[in-house]
Amino acid sequence: MIREAVATDSETLESLYKLLVPTSRNIHVLPERMEQIIADSNNFLFVYEENGQILGTVFLTLCMCPAYEFRPYGIVEYVFVREEARGSGIGKSLLDHVEQICVSKHCTYIGLMSNAQRENAHRFFESRGYNGTMSKGFKKYIKVRPVDWNLEISE
Repeated sequence: MIREAVATDSETLESLYKLLVPTSRNIHVLPERMEQIIADSNNFLFVYEENGQILGTVFLTLCMCPAYEFRPYGIVEYVFVREEARGSGIGKSLLDHVEQICVSKHCTYIGLMSNAQRENAHRFFESRGYNGTMSKGFKKYIKVRPVDWNLEISE
């Protein structure tokens, strides 16, 4: 079953994200951040749970668009299904779920970000109608430094 993630899922999601991006030492899923995401009407973090175990996840952000009236677009990231559960329809169900949300919100398109090395995932995304040759995505990671999130920022 697909459900919205809750703050108590943070440890499990952190372990999944570390499998998704094994080279990153900066992944930390904070319960407080998850609560912010849950409270934000433009962000959706879903998990696929079966028998009490989280087997997959997807994150959708609705973004304002300056070009198409008041219609947003969606960005999908953190699409991940545990290796032992792949091929069982979980990824399809997660993508169908976020696509239904995008249709209901009148999105103009859905962008999907994926690590360039995940070729099996790319074939899966293409089988679901995503075109990897239409656009080219770029990312620039910023060096992460320790942050005390409890400090107030003053100008």
